[in-house]
Amino acid sequence: MCFALLGQLAGCNRSSQESQVSGVVTLDGKAVGPGSVAFAPVDKEKPATGPIDASGNYSMTTGHEVGLSAGKYKVALSIREVPQNVKRGDRPPPGKSLIPEKYEESASSGLEYDVAPGRNTINIELRSDASGPVRNKAEVNPGQLQ
Repeated sequence: MCFALLGQLAGCNRSSQESQVSGVVTLDGKAVGPGSVAFAPVDKEKPATGPIDASGNYSMTTGHEVGLSAGKYKVALSIREVPQNVKRGDRPPPGKSLIPEKYEESASSGLEYDVAPGRNTINIELRSDASGPVRNKAEVNPGQLQ
């Protein structure tokens, strides 16, 4: 009886999302951040979002859960300068965008990825000229989520 209860309690900490996605965002081959990334499902399910740190690393969450559902996603990013000299308590103005504007909307970014069940490493490579093709790399690491 105690083991059954412990098993149920341990399961409470697991995410119901079947896929985990993380990676690095680069602009012209150099890591870029901080900012945010959004994976918008093509089938209109719940979008996943994640922070991008100053080294370009990101990982995704859906609502309050780590991960996202498997499927096809269009991606948008927001990476802006951090405003300087903002007084404590003041709302900072949005900083200047550090990436081409096209990447800020999933409909125009040209970034589309297939997310498989399990762990996925998706490195998002942006180009400052934004007119040429973007190399989209996705690496799937099959296995159980932990």
